[in-house]
Amino acid sequence: MSEDNSDKTELPTQRRREEARAQGQFAYSHELLNGLLLMTGTVGLWWCGTALAGGLGQELQLHLRTPRMELTVSDIPSYVTGMLHRGLQLIGGLVVGIFAVSLAANLAQAGLHINTESLGPKWDKINPAMNWNRLFSTEGLMRGGLALCKVSFVGVAAWWVLSDRGVQIAQLSDGLLTTSVSIAWGIATELMIAAASVLLLIGALDYGWQWWRNEQMLRMSREELKREQKDDTGDPAILSRRRQRARELVSQRRMLEEVPKATLVITNPTHLAVALRYERGVTGAPVVIAKGKDQFALQIAARARRHGIAVVERKPVARALFKMVKVGQEIPQALYVAVSEVLGYVYRLRGLSG
Repeated sequence: MSEDNSDKTELPTQRRREEARAQGQFAYSHELLNGLLLMTGTVGLWWCGTALAGGLGQELQLHLRTPRMELTVSDIPSYVTGMLHRGLQLIGGLVVGIFAVSLAANLAQAGLHINTESLGPKWDKINPAMNWNRLFSTEGLMRGGLALCKVSFVGVAAWWVLSDRGVQIAQLSDGLLTTSVSIAWGIATELMIAAASVLLLIGALDYGWQWWRNEQMLRMSREELKREQKDDTGDPAILSRRRQRARELVSQRRMLEEVPKATLVITNPTHLAVALRYERGVTGAPVVIAKGKDQFALQIAARARRHGIAVVERKPVARALFKMVKVGQEIPQALYVAVSEVLGYVYRLRGLSG
């Protein structure tokens, strides 16, 4: 059964990509690598073909002109070593070039990554039932179609190269050896370049398919995205409450700094506290400069007492002020009488006329 990706509508995050790469899941095309290696080897042979042929020819002539002598068993290792050394000198650059291209192609596709999880046994890969299903999956059909395309396109490329070479091929056995070898080398080079070009094209298409398929597999549902964000930054609800609490603490600190400027504080007496400031001729009505409930209400009352500000218990007035008036606002007309009564009481305590 293939995985249902209908709900995976979100692009993968960087974390999702890194986790997938750590598990060995990324776009990779063996066909592209094979095409690059064949093209590199073909171009390398074509580029250094003259030098390689000349070097091998000189080596062959040297051995043919050297008087034959009886070889002993002890001479064989040195003789073989000499031949191998000469051969490596001739093709060493080509081997290094192919290795460099192979390394660069792998790094470009997979990056520098060692997947230790892939070293363990994968029992599902040797399970006949699962492999039978995989054979008829989308990927299995894609692999089969790709193999058929390779055989067909390489065959067409070979036919295109050889279609007008019939006369030359027929005359290979009639001419000089050097001429025949040169013609055969040219035809073989063209065949390899045509095959490599086909494999490169198929490899590029295969890599595009692998990349698209990998992107679809990495897509995330909204739930997965929310869960990842929750793991990275915490529960959004908790974070919201923390931010709200931080704002409340900042607001409470500012209100406590205003309490010493208050004219009086009206309490509930322990559940609510409202600090009012009233200056005749400056404010039209008393202004709420701080208010709080529970523990913060006790802090307001305590700070007011430390600064010699009257704290008066009036439960209905405190509840009405706390509910109806925001910090920084003047009290409404509906509370004028009640607040004036409290202010008069405070002024009388101070020995001032209301």
